[in-house]
Amino acid sequence: MLGELDVVVFLQSHDDLQRTAERIFGALQTSSTSATDEDLGDQYFAASGLGFSAGLYINSDQRADPWFERYPYYIEISSHFWCVDLDTVDLEGPLSEYYGRMLAFALDMETATAILVDTTEDGEWFEIVAYRRNPQYRLDQSPTTPKVVEIERRREFSSFEESEDWEDGEFDDAAVEEPQE
Repeated sequence: MLGELDVVVFLQSHDDLQRTAERIFGALQTSSTSATDEDLGDQYFAASGLGFSAGLYINSDQRADPWFERYPYYIEISSHFWCVDLDTVDLEGPLSEYYGRMLAFALDMETATAILVDTTEDGEWFEIVAYRRNPQYRLDQSPTTPKVVEIERRREFSSFEESEDWEDGEFDDAAVEEPQE
């Protein structure tokens, strides 16, 4: 399947956007620049390197993700490289987990990500996973001691019909059917 590689990690930071960008991109060992989105008018920070580009955004208003309400920021990492021989779905899950765990450990901050686990004719099932640095981890411990602990794991469903409604700007709460019991 040909598609863009796109990883999103949500971040629990109490710092402002600029300080969070300094910390995040410092952990990723790159520098960022401030920019303003022309369509939404909000500020974000962007960086690129090694065939990837990344943007740090505020998780609010039009960019808000209801599954991650308690996380004020998110970083979106996208690949510039597309290859028909690589299945991006198979890559996104492990990379989401890697960046979620790496940022949780390096910054001692709670992170969360959504990993696609199943696609049906009606929509997609995602596994939401949240990470935090292991408070009991010490540098002098064995390499088998986990540096990061998983603090939450849950499944969420995203309907294809709902996604189309959002893209068309015609989302109406009445259009969403509640599951039958």
